[in-house]
Amino acid sequence: METNSKRFRLVRFAFETDAGGTVFRHFITDRLLPAPVLNEWLETNYMRSARTGEEYGKKIVTFLNYLDDRGIEYDAATNRDVKAFFHRMIYGDLSNLKLYSPQRPVSYSTLSQYLTVITALYRWLDDNYETGMCFRTDSKKARASKSFLYGQIYSYDYKHLVGINLPRLGGRREYVKWYTDSEIKALSGNFLTLRDEVVFRITLEGFRIDEVLSMRLEDYDLAERCIRSSRSKGREDAIYGRENPHRVIALPITTCALLNRYLQTERMLAENQSGRISEYIFINLNRGRNQGEPLRYLNYYKVFKACARRAGLDPVKIRTHSGRSTKVMRMLECGSSDTDILHQTGWRRIDSITSYRDENNPIVAHRILRKLHPEEGFSDD
Repeated sequence: METNSKRFRLVRFAFETDAGGTVFRHFITDRLLPAPVLNEWLETNYMRSARTGEEYGKKIVTFLNYLDDRGIEYDAATNRDVKAFFHRMIYGDLSNLKLYSPQRPVSYSTLSQYLTVITALYRWLDDNYETGMCFRTDSKKARASKSFLYGQIYSYDYKHLVGINLPRLGGRREYVKWYTDSEIKALSGNFLTLRDEVVFRITLEGFRIDEVLSMRLEDYDLAERCIRSSRSKGREDAIYGRENPHRVIALPITTCALLNRYLQTERMLAENQSGRISEYIFINLNRGRNQGEPLRYLNYYKVFKACARRAGLDPVKIRTHSGRSTKVMRMLECGSSDTDILHQTGWRRIDSITSYRDENNPIVAHRILRKLHPEEGFSDD
């Protein structure tokens, strides 16, 4: 697929800020010119996080070019067009007799992400460019065949399009969801820099990888051995120079010692060599034009996979989010309260724990047994 031949593209631009610095944004271009309405929507996602803005931009550009291939403008698209887009993602281009092979399944997660982005765009369009027309929200009956209001697209129940294809789609990947002590030791001993090991160890305290990479120097309290992020899922980003509203987490002594060594050696050297003074804790260390810039997720992801390979673990089964899962399970093992778990993870509701729980954990099973049958004299050893 020739990206340059497509009508819509996602292009990275550099902008000056009022403080005299530079900020990078991705803009959607329509025949090489910025698309004002689409970029207004894209900027609302950048306000959540730069990574969200970029990912939403990539996915919506794919959808926009699909519509253009069919000769349809996005503001004239119907539910039928969105449905056809998902069918093409799953099966291929039936009109040209090009089918996807069974070895190239589309994951449920990928389909869901596209669904989220597309409906988010049309929900925003409906809120900001509404026509005042009435429309039906019934997901099963009496759907209009022509869209006069953007709300018709995002009110459609697309979940069944994903659900009915689950039998064909590839199964979920098998991941190492909870690290053992030996796996943690193996991974920690196979990073090539202090920086990368510190990032890993901070994820073991319940932080998402995006939260770790957003941490700034002012978010780390050396005296109290506490740290917090500048970004967190579903919450407003912290503003530099103002009080940070995100959760504070105390770090183990060993993790703090590694972090302090990194700040005093690798990070200081990279700043001196690059001439860049960064507010972020984790920066690019290697010489080159990106030295001193904030460490990006994709760069760390590659580093993490390479570390897993050196540690003798299957890199396909290793993921950055497993540190967070491990922390939750360790807290359950020691009988932590719901309040403590909510604080450590930043969740608003305790039912978020469901997908992190290991139902086959014998430590939790025995802890529950001791509580229910104290008369049997079980010890805590």
